[in-house]
Order: sequence, then C-alpha cells, then structure tokens
Amino acid sequence: MRVLTWNVQWKLPTSSAGQELLKRIKAEQPQVLCLTETYDSFLPAGHQIDSQADYGYPLTPGKRKVILWSQNPWELVDQIGSEQLPPGRFVSGTTETPIGSVRFIGVCIPWRAAHVSNGRRDRQPWEDHLAYLSGLADILARIDDDVPTVVLGDFNQRIPRRWSPPEVYEKLTSAFGGRFHFASQGLKFGSHSAIDHIALTDDVQASDVRPLSNITDDGSELSDHFGVVATVSKASGG
Repeated sequence: MRVLTWNVQWKLPTSSAGQELLKRIKAEQPQVLCLTETYDSFLPAGHQIDSQADYGYPLTPGKRKVILWSQNPWELVDQIGSEQLPPGRFVSGTTETPIGSVRFIGVCIPWRAAHVSNGRRDRQPWEDHLAYLSGLADILARIDDDVPTVVLGDFNQRIPRRWSPPEVYEKLTSAFGGRFHFASQGLKFGSHSAIDHIALTDDVQASDVRPLSNITDDGSELSDHFGVVATVSKASGG
C-alpha cells in the first residue's frame, strides 16, 4: 500500500498552493495519508478522522493539527491517546488496506518553541515536545501486537539527530521502545532533512521511501516541509 505524510502549513484547499499540494498528493495514489497543520476540508471524499480542534492556540474554524485519510472506513478511533499529550495533536484508528487491517497513529509533535514566545507563553523550549513524547511512549507501550502499526506525521526532529539536544533525541527514540523502525531515517530533499516521518512495527516494512517536492516551478515553497511517501508491505515471513 502507498502511505504518505505531509505538513501542508495551513494552506487553504482553495488556494493555488493548496491545489498544487493536492495535485501532488493525488499523483501518488496513497491508500492512507496523514496531513498535519491543515484544514478538515482539504482532502477529497474518502474516510477521514481528525484530531480534536483545540490545540492550545486561538481556534480557527476547520483547522486541525492532524488528519488521517483512508480509502476505507476507520474503526477504533481515538482522539486522546493519553492524558499526558498536549491536546489536539493526535488521532488514531484502524482501517483495512491492501495488506490487511493496519493501525495508524497520526501525530503532530510540538516544535521546540511551542507556547514559549507565542500562544500561552508559559513553556520553556522543548517542554511541550518532551511532554508529548512521554505521552506517546505510554501509548506505544500499551498497543497490542494484534495488527501492524504505523506512526506518521510531523515529528519535529531529524532522524538521525541534528540540531535537537541529545536528551531530546533520546526521548524520541526511546518512546518507540525498539518495537518500531523509522522508514524515513536519513531522508533528504536537497539539503533539508525530513522532520515528517513514517515509523513501522517490525511486522511491516517500507520500500521506495521518497521525498515529495515542496518547490514550485518558479522556485517558491508550497509548504515549509517536504512530503514523505512510502510503499508499505508485510515483512518477510510475516
């Protein structure tokens, strides 16, 4: 199956940038995709589940930090995950795919300055990021091995580490507890390293992991993130 994730930086679906992003997404023909920093009306007809609307900043109708979209209906939908998570940045569900039933967890991990110099202005650098990783570790430790699991979205860290403090990077990798591998590890587009990622349990594997260009023909940016797409299949022997 084709899986795709992209932070589209709040582009409106009616804008020229939004239309071009949607064109590039559709060209990949994903069965499941995760968009972050988007609008609940961005994607065409299908089966969509959203994170909660309130993510701690002033509310704008339709804005969602995370959405998951599938060609097939969702079951076991969860918008909370863990009470430790900063709100409005998580959604998960299980859907049927060409390789069977798969659990998807869509995340938008807060960037290092969340609520530091804007928003509530009551946080230290990396505080909300680390709180989210604590909650995510709790979620991932509790999931059953009943179905394969894919975690995808905006991780706001590069893998392997670059720029983030060592202890923050260690918190990210330890949250996945050795049960997951990072399909997008080391992925680059030009000189930029991915901070949007796809992580998978060991019963599934990824191939043809590629960046999706965020640059237009005239050199402008569609988003400040490039997209990530991969083909996911059952692991050998699985």
